[in-house]
Amino acid sequence: MAAVVAGIGLVQMLTIANSFSQSSNPRSLDELYKIRDRLVTELEQPPSPSPEPTLLSRLVPLAANPQEQLLQQLQAVEAQILVEQRANDNLQQAVRLANRAVETKRQQNQSLKSSQQTQFFWHQALNNLQEVPQYSFLASLTASKTQEYRENLTAATSQVQQAKSDFLAAVARESGLSGKASIGVCNLSRQCVNLRGDVPPVSPASLIKLPIAVALMQKVEKEKISLKQEVFVNRGNFTEDSSTQILSPKNYPLQLLLEEMIDRSSNTATNQLIDYLGADYINQFLDNRGYQVTRVNFKLMGEKIMPSNPGSGPNRLTANELTEMMVQIYNGETPGAKLLIETLNRQYDRALGFAALQGTKAQWLGEKTGQNSLVLGTTLAMSIDDEAYVMTVIDTRSGDLQMRQSISKIADYISRNPGF
Repeated sequence: MAAVVAGIGLVQMLTIANSFSQSSNPRSLDELYKIRDRLVTELEQPPSPSPEPTLLSRLVPLAANPQEQLLQQLQAVEAQILVEQRANDNLQQAVRLANRAVETKRQQNQSLKSSQQTQFFWHQALNNLQEVPQYSFLASLTASKTQEYRENLTAATSQVQQAKSDFLAAVARESGLSGKASIGVCNLSRQCVNLRGDVPPVSPASLIKLPIAVALMQKVEKEKISLKQEVFVNRGNFTEDSSTQILSPKNYPLQLLLEEMIDRSSNTATNQLIDYLGADYINQFLDNRGYQVTRVNFKLMGEKIMPSNPGSGPNRLTANELTEMMVQIYNGETPGAKLLIETLNRQYDRALGFAALQGTKAQWLGEKTGQNSLVLGTTLAMSIDDEAYVMTVIDTRSGDLQMRQSISKIADYISRNPGF
């Protein structure tokens, strides 16, 4: 009787099956088969003769022909049978894939490839479970398995990420970075790996200037402020500085302060922008953007001169959050991204990322470095085979050479393994 449902579209079939399952009360595929056999038997019986029409029947339409009713019921049963058969097929396939995932996970000497296979099997198993309709007999069983498989997929994904990140530990060790080095690497599709990427360094140094720049662009765009607007740089915000343009207390355009903060890593410009924005505004913006660790609490100082009203508490960030911030910039997902990219591309200090990428297949796109007596670090963007990547490396006690070696090795690894 498969011809009964011929020509019915999938959506129509599911609608009919859903209506049938709600109006009837079968509990299994076997019961559906029995109902179908009964209906087929009834349809094969000769139809009863139609009664003579009466005055009442002329005034009130008769119910549908009994044969037509049986045929409609059979059509609904056939549709539900097809739904249940497909649901069962999907469930059984999901179970087979889950078993393969478990077998792959049990293999000794787990490699990145085997971890990815385990992840793939759990992902495909979940896809099969999602094909089971909610009104199927198997819905409750599918729901429990879905929760179980999702937990297993999460664990498998975490293992894949760990396996992918293992090369960073080798890079750090071979490059001479310390055991406290933190590294984050992402492409713009947010495929990421990290080594202690969620551990805040003892100090973010001048790397904290990038979050301030992003917060500034948020304010000027939201409040329609011109970057030509001038801000008075107070004498109390001066400290030992690398700026060649901010030399005396007077008015300077916002754009110049931004560019000097990033391009020349000016502490004075940074301190004035912290006053202009307010630490509360900056930190609320960062919180709203989902950054749980990165906070601006203290102004920057040189070797001796402490700025006025410096703030309280340390500045904080992580390699992972700084890398995500750069991804947002280079994806154009943050206000003023174009100007920020241009500013990062003009950074004066090119002794770390820029120098490290010379002689590799990577093309340097932009960078912000940071250094004080506690840490050395950089966050940079690069392009390898026309795909953009962001890399952040922060360490204590390492020098320029070790930092450059780590950046070069990571770029070389990516060029050989585009998917990490």
